[in-house]
Amino acid sequence: MSQVQRSPTPRLSRQRRYRRLLFGSIGAGVLASLVLRFLDSPVLGEAVYWLGIVAALAVWRGTEVALFDERDRSLERRASQLTMTVAAVILVLGASAARLGATLGLFEVSPFVSGALYGFVGLFGLFALCYLWVRART
Repeated sequence: MSQVQRSPTPRLSRQRRYRRLLFGSIGAGVLASLVLRFLDSPVLGEAVYWLGIVAALAVWRGTEVALFDERDRSLERRASQLTMTVAAVILVLGASAARLGATLGLFEVSPFVSGALYGFVGLFGLFALCYLWVRART
């Protein structure tokens, strides 16, 4: 018995092509930007970065093909939940260790670590605002 390998439907094929274009535009913009910054052309690097972002937005909004489906939304939701869980653990343990270490004189917390911890606090504040906004709209 031989198995017949089916080619993807035209819709799936177009979806894959446009998704490659979308993510490729961002990736090319970021990569070219890093190279240009390394070559001491930061302004041109930033312009190329934004060109990649604009190209990705043009692909995303300019096609009639749905680039993301229910499976993608489910994966994003699960990845978001995992990200928030990991960030919460880092914040709880990191903030406690920083406070105790500084209080007991074991070490001094660097401004970088303090800034990162406040960044996590900001992330959770933003999450709470987004959650309340989405909840109010549904």
